[in-house]
Amino acid sequence: MPLSSADIRTAFEALSAEFEHDRERAEIVVVGGAAVVLLFEARETTKDVDAYFLMPDASHIRDAATRVAHRLDLPDDWLNDGAKGFLVAVTRGDLLFESPYLIVRAASFEQLLAMKLAAWRDAVDRDDARILLSRMRGSAPDVWDVVKPLVPPHQIDKAWYAFQDLWEAIHGTA
Repeated sequence: MPLSSADIRTAFEALSAEFEHDRERAEIVVVGGAAVVLLFEARETTKDVDAYFLMPDASHIRDAATRVAHRLDLPDDWLNDGAKGFLVAVTRGDLLFESPYLIVRAASFEQLLAMKLAAWRDAVDRDDARILLSRMRGSAPDVWDVVKPLVPPHQIDKAWYAFQDLWEAIHGTA
């Protein structure tokens, strides 16, 4: 079931209510397509919300997300931390949602771009990467210097070639 920006925000409200009930404060960092949908509304939907769970522990966030899924008729994995294996570090970018019980930030543009370049699976990744790169300032070497440390080491070559292709498509030769 595709999730729109409005669907995701509604789910975050419900997730916040779960943590309010437990009298806990949660914090997550959204990565991947959901971050692009929420930051830029450049596309209408995403299939899920990939995130890194900062607090409380991941199992508690998963349990709360499952309760939200059942209540809102969402897929059980609407919010998941499956992308954590593709993170070299976790950066905090723009605030996406805030309540007394839940803080949701996007990863930084640099980290989002690093993940899209490392994945480089389909037109959606390419379009998302194009949007992210177009928001970044500096020369090709300057931008790559801030993106490269956030690319998983085994994906560096793939990401570098994707970056070069994308830079050329947007700015001309690097």
